[in-house]
Amino acid sequence: MNDLEQESIDDFFISVRAHIKNTTNRDRAVQVIETWRAAWIGKNKSITATHSGHGSFLHFNLFLSNQWCHAFAFRSVPRQGMSLRGPDPDRMRRSHKMKANPLDRTPLDRLFEDWSQYPEGRPAGNAIEFFIDETPDTTWTACLQAVRSRLG
Repeated sequence: MNDLEQESIDDFFISVRAHIKNTTNRDRAVQVIETWRAAWIGKNKSITATHSGHGSFLHFNLFLSNQWCHAFAFRSVPRQGMSLRGPDPDRMRRSHKMKANPLDRTPLDRLFEDWSQYPEGRPAGNAIEFFIDETPDTTWTACLQAVRSRLG
């Protein structure tokens, strides 16, 4: 991990600590992110953070079909705490609209199918969303296993 990625993660942790009031959930959120970050290593993977009026986001990016996409993202917002949303909700449009270099969305669609099996996951358009206060550790582990098997 480079310094920029570490700085992005540190900035996101500040947001998580501010937005999650329950100490147990705050500690769990940090542990979940650290576990996922440690598993997201490779030359075709990166992590970036963004902040907007909609909250703070920690994007897990994947180089797929000769283009970068947001594979999934952790989100931190004041009233809802932290959540995981993915796979890339824009994958469908990209696979059709970018005619010169279409996205092969098959791995992301399979990840969507895997994550859809969990009752804690809420539909979020073309993605699934998991909230830290509603999702047990076993589901976080299973979702990470699906990421490893589908996205390498």
